[in-house]
Amino acid sequence: MADLFGGEPPTERHPITGIVLNVIAKKRRALTFAEAVTAHIMRMQGVTFTDIVHKLGTNANRVGEVFKGEEHPNAKTEAYRLLRAA
Repeated sequence: MADLFGGEPPTERHPITGIVLNVIAKKRRALTFAEAVTAHIMRMQGVTFTDIVHKLGTNANRVGEVFKGEEHPNAKTEAYRLLRAA
């Protein structure tokens, strides 16, 4: 599957089994406000929860905290504002 710029996403192979693995390019321990807004926008655009977690390079708990409003509670409002302005 090509990325937004037409290239193939980076992959690597497991050294023993040869299975193609996705390369983890970014690891986040916590999400910033802008990343939380991005998570909400992606959700509103129909991106699956699992894909949002993977694309943001964090774990499911961090994204869940954002969606529940426990972290960055104003992120959803900002996401709606940005989508209306686009």
